[in-house]
Amino acid sequence: MATALHSDVLLGKVRKALDGRRLIWFGTRGEDGEALLRLPELEASFAVTAPLRSARIPAEANVTLEHLAGARPDLDQHDIDLDVSEAAEEFRRRLLREVSTRCVVVTYRPAHIVSAMAFSMTETMTLAGLFKDRQLAFEHKPWVETALARHDVRTLGWRYFADEHRWSVRRLATTGPIVLRANRASGGVGIVRIENGAQVETHWPADAEGFVGVAPFLDGATPLNLSGCVFRDGSVHLHPPSVQLIGLPDCTERPFGYCGNDFAAVAALSPGALDELDAMGRTVGAWLHSERYVGAFGIDALCTDDHVHFTEVNPRFQGSSALSADVAQQMEVPDLFLEHVAASLGVDPQGPGLTVREWVARQPGCSHIVVHNTSLAVATRLPDIRLPTVPAGTRLTQLLPTDVAALPGAALCRIATPGSVTTTGFELDGASSALVSDLSACFGGQSVTKRKEPPRVAQRR
Repeated sequence: MATALHSDVLLGKVRKALDGRRLIWFGTRGEDGEALLRLPELEASFAVTAPLRSARIPAEANVTLEHLAGARPDLDQHDIDLDVSEAAEEFRRRLLREVSTRCVVVTYRPAHIVSAMAFSMTETMTLAGLFKDRQLAFEHKPWVETALARHDVRTLGWRYFADEHRWSVRRLATTGPIVLRANRASGGVGIVRIENGAQVETHWPADAEGFVGVAPFLDGATPLNLSGCVFRDGSVHLHPPSVQLIGLPDCTERPFGYCGNDFAAVAALSPGALDELDAMGRTVGAWLHSERYVGAFGIDALCTDDHVHFTEVNPRFQGSSALSADVAQQMEVPDLFLEHVAASLGVDPQGPGLTVREWVARQPGCSHIVVHNTSLAVATRLPDIRLPTVPAGTRLTQLLPTDVAALPGAALCRIATPGSVTTTGFELDGASSALVSDLSACFGGQSVTKRKEPPRVAQRR
């Protein structure tokens, strides 16, 4: 087992590599960067939603697009690079001013606006991660899963069909439900379950590339998530695994929408399944390194009959990353954020890291639930309704501010709680379900016309 010194040693090496440069977090959620507060060099946070919670960061350096715009977007549809609003322009201007002194910028996921600043501000700014155009390739699901299949990674057996050949997919739906999936998507966008051939035409995903993936639907499978970090020397360190919460009707309107993670329920997996997940994570990490990828990554998988099937790689931090880092810090071992900065700055890893079995045996059990705005309304926190009282140890994080409206699909809050909240990943226990219901009742708003998206995916260019 790694010791407290193990984490401190890497922390010291990262600080030495920073060499006095300021650290700036650029995320979809500011709160996700809280693990970086261990580094005194962290002096600024720029995010789309949920500002970093720290009195150490001055307000002018703790910027969120949602406060500038007065609205919280659906993060699975919003793209900062495609946002041409005045609020987004002001966001860019403030970030540009912030990187005008010596700094290192750490991104949740790469963005073209950050890449552009890294090229144009080379005298002051260092990017701790990939440029967006390099990272984009790893978001292309057909390329990734085809390449990994050649390395004996068990996939779902995706087949790809051109839009013009969708008629041939109807036959596949006669033997059982199937899944259609767009080629670039996140958070469950662009994925649809088909029950019969008649639904193929009406539910065919609109993808700019002119083809989609098709695979059998695995009924009864447990959704899993695992993160890791690829170092420049090819070392791959794995981080806490979890059961993923998917498609909870009270938390999302999307059948495959992301709703959180349970780091306790994963202990119910068999040792064989845990070993398969471990081997999969290391194989994916080794392949990423062969393609010159460096830094944090994640994989989603499905476990059925004690076998683990790869579903996708996330070439970035994930929704699980913040809680994963909290788990690692409680164990006094290097967390994913610290290792990502280390890898990006060329710092060698400390030791071999932990196996999936070691994580599961030792990680504190905890969970978080992401509650989205499931209505066709712009939601706000109702001033006359108090937030529900939560059990001891439970926290409400990334809570929608009172002066910000949540667009349809946007996250209203995360519920972080000790212990487990699910057994399958597709349901919540009674107490957690009741808390979600009580919390959702604290929000309301006026109905809006929402563009129907059966199931269209916003292309991230």
